[in-house]
Amino acid sequence: MLQKIIESSARDRIIETALNLFYTQGYLATGINQIISESKVAKATFYAHFPSKEALCIAYLQARHVLWMGWLKESVSEKSTAEEKLMAVFDFLKKWMSESNFRGCAFLNIAAEVPAIDTKIREEVIKHKNDLQAYLQNIIHDLIEANSSYAELEIQQTVQMVYVLVEGAIVSSQNYNDTWPIEAAQQAVKSLLNR
Repeated sequence: MLQKIIESSARDRIIETALNLFYTQGYLATGINQIISESKVAKATFYAHFPSKEALCIAYLQARHVLWMGWLKESVSEKSTAEEKLMAVFDFLKKWMSESNFRGCAFLNIAAEVPAIDTKIREEVIKHKNDLQAYLQNIIHDLIEANSSYAELEIQQTVQMVYVLVEGAIVSSQNYNDTWPIEAAQQAVKSLLNR
């Protein structure tokens, strides 16, 4: 039992270290030896949990997904109407980007570093983006259902437009080191809803 707790804690430390280093330094710039050193585990312990850097990256992306979606949902859940929730997505993005020093999306950063589309890493990136789209779809579905003035909106097309605005806002905010792209995307969504 104690051995399982120790192993679990070592695995958690490795993932926690990867959460920091992969996000701040990048995947390719971060070596296994640095992760081992900073997580204070033996090399054998590291490889017992993660047989490769790719395996660690997959665990990193899975942990990052849970964290990021949790932050988003917690922030948005504070709002009562679907319209407020949709706008809160962009408010969350502004806060998150500012607090992360405009480092951007961990998933897009990894995708840029690992360009091959047929890897397990890319599959995790796509899973995250699909979950984000599904979350936006739930909000937009509730928005259309709650307000007859939005009845003319086609749900899938609206989800795709909002998703592309979210992604573009994140990338542009990272590029410009500023929140104005997120504010512009939020205004574009308001215009879409008020057409």
